[in-house]
Amino acid sequence: MKNALRKVITVALSFAMLGSVAAMAAACGGESDNTLLYWCFDSAMGQQVQDYYIDVQDLDYEVEVEVIDLTSLQNRLDSGLRTGKNLPDVVALEAGAFKRYMDGDLMENLDDIKAEVAGDMYDYTIEAATGDDGSLYALATNVTPVVFAYKRPIAEDVFGTDDPAEIQKHFDSWEHFIESARTLNEAGYKVTSSYMDMAKVFFGGRTQGWVNENNELVIDPILTDGEYSLMEVAKTLKEEDLTHDQAESSGTWYSDISGDLVFGYFQATWGIETNLERNAISSDGSGNTYGDWAVIQGPASAYEGGTFHCVVKGTGMLEQAKEFVKFFSTDPTYLENWAKENNDFMNSKSIMQKLADDTTLASEFLGGQNPYSTYIAAAENINGSIITQYDSTINSQFKGWATNYAEGGIEGATTVAAAVDQFKEALKNIYQDITIS
Repeated sequence: MKNALRKVITVALSFAMLGSVAAMAAACGGESDNTLLYWCFDSAMGQQVQDYYIDVQDLDYEVEVEVIDLTSLQNRLDSGLRTGKNLPDVVALEAGAFKRYMDGDLMENLDDIKAEVAGDMYDYTIEAATGDDGSLYALATNVTPVVFAYKRPIAEDVFGTDDPAEIQKHFDSWEHFIESARTLNEAGYKVTSSYMDMAKVFFGGRTQGWVNENNELVIDPILTDGEYSLMEVAKTLKEEDLTHDQAESSGTWYSDISGDLVFGYFQATWGIETNLERNAISSDGSGNTYGDWAVIQGPASAYEGGTFHCVVKGTGMLEQAKEFVKFFSTDPTYLENWAKENNDFMNSKSIMQKLADDTTLASEFLGGQNPYSTYIAAAENINGSIITQYDSTINSQFKGWATNYAEGGIEGATTVAAAVDQFKEALKNIYQDITIS
């Protein structure tokens, strides 16, 4: 059976805090009692469901797909959970947001299928999707470690080789990263387009999450202490003019991808295609770096983004919803084919290792490199225990004050301690439920 995908265009709703969930009862579902309603935030997810589930699976029920922009999806979900009305059976949530919903009053637990599926999944995805009560509330379909992508011609010019194993030695710590950035600068290149490009790697390299079990703010020393903390690395890159000093995701940040000035970018696996490959050839054709790239693990492991599937509490399609969620994290045909067709990295250790071992699998964009061994090494070192529901907002706030410090003390951030104090004051105005001292 086939259903046309419906793209839902909604206006941004004001943020609705989750309220009482007592009203939640059989409020999920599509247009009929025999319809599984799936909400997702990207058209590619909807296409996966169409191509690999609706079109080929022998289903005795309908699947209705709604593609909704992420902000509107969360607002609609919050409203539905508060009122107990108009909820999906299955919802796809981005990694930066799904922790808010890891609760047995909001989502169905997946404990009955955990033992069957968890062994082949990357550990951090299970850690992150486990609630405070120890139950599993989501399954990740893809895995999104951050790697460092660099331009081979610049590597040859500056380091005498473009071999990823050799280039990794120049970028395997923040100390070596700074040393290599200086070497690149002396040769007329910039290590990255934005000096805050590396913040995501520091956030991922922490050993402590932003909020502990006592609901207290925790600032990991890797962000503030020492010459190679996030604060000091940012200041060094800025003061010594080691980057192109562009805003992340700005027009020049994108145009630097096709140019010959900037050496590399910290990118999640999905960003290799979405950001780099799509912008490797400039719009006027004057710049072309397609095929000139390679990836290495870089100085630390981190993640950015990712898709987690949850089954909404109260669904009348509970078994079908669990099978749906399980399929998109375990089906070998889907996982392997989607990875190959879309250069994606999926949540299956065995299948990703199979791709890493495939000597015929080479990325034309990455100059013939098979990137899966690098992706695997990065994914295996991600710490899922540090992921909290607050990460997106607090990361953004901390980056802002780190920028103020690096820029010479804007808004009173003249020292690391002063910047941290300002950061804490800003958070106090945002979160009344976190103890900030």
